[in-house]
Amino acid sequence: MEIRAGSLGSDEDSCVRLWLDALAARDGRVDSLAVGVRAREKFTQQIVRFAVLGRDVNGFALTIDGGEGVARLEMLALEVHASGRGGGRALLADALLNAGESGYMRFELQVRDGNTRAIKLYESAGLSEVGIGQEHPLGGRPMLTFACCLV
Repeated sequence: MEIRAGSLGSDEDSCVRLWLDALAARDGRVDSLAVGVRAREKFTQQIVRFAVLGRDVNGFALTIDGGEGVARLEMLALEVHASGRGGGRALLADALLNAGESGYMRFELQVRDGNTRAIKLYESAGLSEVGIGQEHPLGGRPMLTFACCLV
């Protein structure tokens, strides 16, 4: 399972498409225009790590600088057929390792309430739910924040 640094531009387009496909598979439908614009904006932030799974982009993780020593995982997705093979776990471990090696003190992410598969993955990596649920900017179920210390 090869994880490599993602390339803004060529890999970015593939990752946005993969993100939209993953959300559609999870939720049954997705507002591709609004969600696609929002996903592309995440790539304009200060990137801590943009990692891609495989040469053909079978998955990816995007971690950005959340300020004040926090690395924030913004997106992690796998192709639907690649799910359940350890790729998500590998991408998450890569994000955590790179954030720690880059000097970040804390790692955070948000996940939709009810996304039990993702929540189990995050908890198995040592992240815990913190705070209270927040409304998602595009609607739907609230977002839960998970975090861990990196030091």
